[in-house]
Amino acid sequence: MGTLHKATFILLMLCLSALGRAEYLKYKDPKQPVGARIKDLLGRMTLAEKIGQMTQIERINATAE
Repeated sequence: MGTLHKATFILLMLCLSALGRAEYLKYKDPKQPVGARIKDLLGRMTLAEKIGQMTQIERINATAE
């Protein structure tokens, strides 16, 4: 096997390995109960992200002034 073929093979194996370890995101799974999805999502969010979600202004209340 040539050097290029070996490098290609190794790269392919690394890519396949990474795909095999893909993280399961329960909050994105529509088959899961809503409560479980919410708990999973909130567990992944940082405090800053949670505060950001809570302090967003509604578009209807936003004005140019």
